[in-house]
Amino acid sequence: MELTVALCSDTEDNPPNYLPGWSNKGSNYDKNPAIIMWDWTRHWQDLSEYFHELEIPITWLIRVDDGPVYDRMLRLFRNDILGLESSGDEIGIHIHTFSWDSVYSKWKQTRDPVCEARIVRRSLEYFKDVLGFYPLSVRMGWNAMSNAIMETLDSGGILVDASAIPGNNCRGKFGGRDNFCDWRGAPQEPYHPNNQDYKSPGGMRILEAPITTLNTRGRKLGGLVDLLSNYRIIHMLAKLSPLTRRTITPNFFLYISPWWSASIIDKIVDMSLKKAEEEGKAFLVGFFHSSDILDPKKDCENSFFKGNLNRFIKTVTKLKGFDVKFSTLSSLKTGVKQSGASEV
Repeated sequence: MELTVALCSDTEDNPPNYLPGWSNKGSNYDKNPAIIMWDWTRHWQDLSEYFHELEIPITWLIRVDDGPVYDRMLRLFRNDILGLESSGDEIGIHIHTFSWDSVYSKWKQTRDPVCEARIVRRSLEYFKDVLGFYPLSVRMGWNAMSNAIMETLDSGGILVDASAIPGNNCRGKFGGRDNFCDWRGAPQEPYHPNNQDYKSPGGMRILEAPITTLNTRGRKLGGLVDLLSNYRIIHMLAKLSPLTRRTITPNFFLYISPWWSASIIDKIVDMSLKKAEEEGKAFLVGFFHSSDILDPKKDCENSFFKGNLNRFIKTVTKLKGFDVKFSTLSSLKTGVKQSGASEV
């Protein structure tokens, strides 16, 4: 029985200062040009060495967009990024579809398909210009997706996208400035999308590798968090005691975070093991934000983040009776093809 595990990192600047807890350390997206903060990166080497010592390859999805970050991260950390690639990690791309709203004077997520496609095309070119090669893997910011985005990723040579969170539907957060996505009806397993409907299997070359998600209807807390976020009262959740937030979670997918309980991880792993027992092979795909290595209030390494990472890795590496293999995102395409699953 084989379990293929792929961990990827949304690797970008400090979270925006309108997110709970980041008012002092966060990037300012209410200015043009934006004021970008990189405090967390002083812990980046320690984080990468943590995975290297465990011989776990990571897909670092580097933030690129057509504003507010542009190619800034690529240029600032070019040597570090290429060093990670030479050590056996994968360097993919993390694209946010921001557009400057001159009326409200803030960067906001665009939902214009023409603008989305242009941002994706330019981001891929920025990546190639700085690093010398095109990325093979991607996760879109806010799990965003549209037919225009998927088509542009496919034509741009991307092999694997991991933006899908099956069943997730978010109508925006933080006053409707970002976090618009719709993955209702998307398959739980890797699939090649339809060029007329990114949530349906079809004949595109790109492989959609969904973040592993529980088969559950118990998602009311996640919906409440989205609702509170959109009505700008997310600070109510931030005021919950650390103990409370770390015993509950609004997430139903494999997202490793210091802010919520990691108890969901055990349920997700158990679900994947059951599938491997029934079918002989299963995929476990998860993500984290590298910036979570920084505790924005204490301005030091976030021990809860490292603790949750350790919990997940120990859970999967100590499994008995299973052949556990860690993979980069782009390598999943080969694994899916070999298994015969979801190929068209």
